[in-house]
Amino acid sequence: MYTATVDSKAPDEGNIGVAIADDYPVLLAGTRQFLASSGDIAVVAECTTVHDLLAQVALKKPEVVLFGCDIDSQGLAQQLHNIADRHPPAKVIVFTGNASLNFHEVALRNGAKGVLQKQCAPDSIAKTIRSVSRGDLCFDRALTHRMLSTFVKRKPAEMLPEVAKISLLTDREGQIIGRICEGMRNKEIAGKLFISEATVAHHLTSIYRKLGLADRTELLLYAQQNGISTLRAS
Repeated sequence: MYTATVDSKAPDEGNIGVAIADDYPVLLAGTRQFLASSGDIAVVAECTTVHDLLAQVALKKPEVVLFGCDIDSQGLAQQLHNIADRHPPAKVIVFTGNASLNFHEVALRNGAKGVLQKQCAPDSIAKTIRSVSRGDLCFDRALTHRMLSTFVKRKPAEMLPEVAKISLLTDREGQIIGRICEGMRNKEIAGKLFISEATVAHHLTSIYRKLGLADRTELLLYAQQNGISTLRAS
């Protein structure tokens, strides 16, 4: 039986540390071998079960997790939260054969930074890891279009233009948007900005109201769409 294997070395400075998981050892080994040739990506853990992956994420603290285990939407949502609990800064890419936009939306709404189809070209894996490491979201264009259309349709016609709405944000709200786009959760933001979690939640409520958004996921998409994903007060 194939068991989890782990690199004994930490990634070199500047390299992206990645944990990979897949039910199929052959696909797992092929992915590891391809990434090893990339030069700037170091596989720090490889696992064939979610249980092993969670343990290795807590131990190795990878920058990116390539999650390829077969799982349904409900299970995916739970495991994305489990990974975040083990190592909040980890950026998860769901590596799947499931082409359903509903499945992809579950991934996005539960903290994944990207979805990559298993039938993709090999070099797409490294490109997506690099993009997600830089803070980009990597999802199917049809999904992002559908989600953007959903919340745009909810907005009344008299809503202020986007530039005017963005100008209503306070410096602190800008800082919080910047931290969210870095993948931080409320607890991490509170510690970074020396405020309480309740205060972070209060600011988020204000941000959603000013921008006409419903939740954190829509804020991430909105920030990227409108060029404020790095908005931050000095």
